[in-house]
Amino acid sequence: MAPWHDARAQITEIVAALGDSIDGETVAQRLLGLSNSPIVDFRFTGSEPPGSGVGADRWLDERNPLLGLTEGAYQTLADQANFEQFAELAVEGLPDRQKRLVREYFGIYAGFGEVPGFPVGATFKDRAELMRHGVHRNGQAGIVGTGERGAESVVVSGGYEDDEDDGDVIVYTGHGGRDQATGRQVADQSFSASGNAALVTSHVDQVPVRVIRRADSGYRYDGLFHVESYWSERGRSGFMICRYRLVKSGNEFGADVRITDLVDLPRGNAAPGRKVTAVARLQRLQALSRAVKDLHEHRCQVCDIRLVIAGRGYAQGAHIRPVGRPHEGTDTADNLLCLCPNCHVLFDNGEIVVNDDFGIRSSYPHRGALRTAPGHKINIENLAYHRGLFSGM
Repeated sequence: MAPWHDARAQITEIVAALGDSIDGETVAQRLLGLSNSPIVDFRFTGSEPPGSGVGADRWLDERNPLLGLTEGAYQTLADQANFEQFAELAVEGLPDRQKRLVREYFGIYAGFGEVPGFPVGATFKDRAELMRHGVHRNGQAGIVGTGERGAESVVVSGGYEDDEDDGDVIVYTGHGGRDQATGRQVADQSFSASGNAALVTSHVDQVPVRVIRRADSGYRYDGLFHVESYWSERGRSGFMICRYRLVKSGNEFGADVRITDLVDLPRGNAAPGRKVTAVARLQRLQALSRAVKDLHEHRCQVCDIRLVIAGRGYAQGAHIRPVGRPHEGTDTADNLLCLCPNCHVLFDNGEIVVNDDFGIRSSYPHRGALRTAPGHKINIENLAYHRGLFSGM
C-alpha cells in the first residue's frame, strides 16, 4: 500500500502508455475507475470518491488515500507461474488496444528472453526448480508459450525420437502424439496445438526462445535460440510431426555454409559444409543468388513485381529446399527462386507453394504460374520437397 502522492508518478506513466492525455484529472479518473476492480485495493480516508470521476484530481490530492494490489492479486503475482493469470485479470474489460498496451507496460511479456540472475550454463536440479525461478514455467510440458504470444522456453531432453541436437543448431520435434510409457510416436502432431503454435509465432515474430537441456546434474540453461524455420514431415514411427530448426542467437547465419573460394559462382555448391562463417554466407548471396536474379531482371517469379531502389532492381534469392540439416538442400541455381521480399517470406512459411507444373497455390495475389527464364532450370523434386514440408498444416 502506498499514498497517492507517492504513487502518482507511476500511475501517470501507465496512463501515458495507454495513449491518453496525462493531465491530472485524466490520471485521477483512470485510477478511481479501478476502485472496484479485483486487482487494486483502496483505503479511503474520511469519504468515498466522487461520483462519475468529477473533481477526482482534487479529491485525491486532498484525501491522499492509500492504494495497492489486492491480497488476491498480490498472491497471484508473487507466483511467477501465475503471472499470465494476473495479466488477464489486470486487463479485464479493457478494449483490445488498451489490453495490448497495458500488457506491454506491465511487462506481461517478461517471460521472454534472459531471466535475470541465471546466465548461460546455470544448472537446476529438477523441473520444479526451473519453474520456481521462471526459467521454464511449466513442470510438465516441454514448450512454454501460446500461439498468440510465442514460445518463452523449450526443454531439450531427448524425449522425442526424432530430435537432433548439434549444439548451436537443434532440430526440435513439437509436442503431442507420444506414448509416455515407451517414448514412441503413436499419433500425428498438429501445428494448432498450443506449444507447437507458439514456436511458429516465435519464428514469424523472430522472438528468441530460451533453451534448457537435460544434463547430468539435472537441467542446464543453454541460452537464447531463434526459430529459423519450421515444417512438417513423417517421423521415424510413420506419423506426421512438427519440426523446428533452432539456431543459437549470435549464430543467425546458421550452421550450413563453409568458407570457399566459389570461383565458378553460378554453379554454386552441391554440398554446403557446416562451418559457420558470415563471409561464406555473403559470398553465396552476392554471387549465385545475384546470377539468378539477373536472369529474371529482379522481377518476382510469383507476383511479377519488380522493386526499384535508387534506380536498381531489387529481389531476393529464395532456396526451394532449405540448405543445412535436416533438409540438405543444395546451394545451386536449380534450388533458387527470384522473389520479392513479401513472396519470399510467404514461400518460406508455406503460404505459397508451387506444383510440379509450376502452378502456384496461395491465397495471396500471384500470376497463376511460376514465371521461368531461359537458362534458369528449376528442380521439380525440390518443389515437391517444399510442398511436403507444409502438407500437414
